[in-house]
Amino acid sequence: MASVSKLDSDGRKGFRVRFYSDKRLREIYLAGLTKRHESMANKVAAHCEDLSKAKSNNVAPSAEAMAWANGTEGNLRENLVAWGLVEPTSTKLTTDEGRLLGAYLTAYIDGRSDVKPVTRTNYKQTRRLLVEYFGENHSLKAITKADAERWRRWMMSEKALAVASVSKHGKRAKTMLSDAVKDRLLAESPFADLKGGNESNSERHRFIGPDVASKVLAACPDDDWRLIFTLARFGGLRCPSEVLALRWSDVDWSAGRLRIESSKTGLRFFPMFPEIRTALQDSFESAPDGAVYCVERYRGAMQNLRTQFGRILERASVEPWPKLFVNLRSTRRTELQEKFPDHVVNKWLGHSGKVAEKHYLQVTEEHWTQAGAFRTHAGSHITNHQGDNSSNHETTKPSVLLGSDGCLLPLMGDLVTPTGIEPVLPP
Repeated sequence: MASVSKLDSDGRKGFRVRFYSDKRLREIYLAGLTKRHESMANKVAAHCEDLSKAKSNNVAPSAEAMAWANGTEGNLRENLVAWGLVEPTSTKLTTDEGRLLGAYLTAYIDGRSDVKPVTRTNYKQTRRLLVEYFGENHSLKAITKADAERWRRWMMSEKALAVASVSKHGKRAKTMLSDAVKDRLLAESPFADLKGGNESNSERHRFIGPDVASKVLAACPDDDWRLIFTLARFGGLRCPSEVLALRWSDVDWSAGRLRIESSKTGLRFFPMFPEIRTALQDSFESAPDGAVYCVERYRGAMQNLRTQFGRILERASVEPWPKLFVNLRSTRRTELQEKFPDHVVNKWLGHSGKVAEKHYLQVTEEHWTQAGAFRTHAGSHITNHQGDNSSNHETTKPSVLLGSDGCLLPLMGDLVTPTGIEPVLPP
């Protein structure tokens, strides 16, 4: 048990903290005799006791003890390291990337060579929001859990981001700042307990039916735009990434399949539905000789496709819907779900059933219409026949038996092969 004693002799005025670690007595001297110094000495004793017990039991110390230990400097820090109670100070603490938010985030993103380009772009977006709120030179250690929560509320109120977007930025902030704990730059991440939110965005779902799709196609200015819309609406391809990456060498006309190289999910194959085949044929006939990509004309305008699509919707007298391209993919997923098994649609569209349920599947007006006309089977599945019984309750043995499927089976005679199952013939 750690103890605190008062020293007021031999020129030493202060408090001495004693505790045992590795069965050896350790001492820490704190100068000063005021009540504040005494309170500080008691806290040091409690933290040292916590660190010592954690080490002997091979468990992690409390967050409070680690935060105190990581905040120590000089001889005290050196003694704690020598006694094996804390890890050596990170050399990064002497650099900007170990102390300042902006430099730390830049170094983290630059060091993530293992992620895809789109992930790095997403990290940079989250970095921009963190720096915009806290400041480029804000100290990492100065960010509190309350600050993290205020940052989350700021994104929703001041930046007017959707709940799903705020949740994703919060998760990325957790990921990026978790490395600061591993590098011993922070005792704990201020974003560790940050709550997310509902990422489904179901309130922003829109089902783009055939009538609207026909109007949009008629308003498209050329074959390339008709192909872009068709691949997104009837192919469910991610736009712009998968749509603009499609090459003519990826089109298997004879097999009726598209080879899709997705930067997000890798390689997959998709059926060439009639709408897609027609759009591809029209685009192929108008494509210049030697064209490599199915969509050539708008390849340099990836960031402007949404703006151009908005003009097309205006020309078609169609009110723009939220998440323009995502809802095209969502619509196709919902349609295909009605006709094909879940695992088949998952393979075609490149996501899991869980992701589809959370982000893509919609309840359409047709579902509501069908529900209004739905009729439950009249009567019970089990009918109780209550005929007149004789006084002695005699019964007559039936001459036939009902099978499990309700079909009549003879009591005697040849065996009957079940319907739909062919008999196995010897080789």
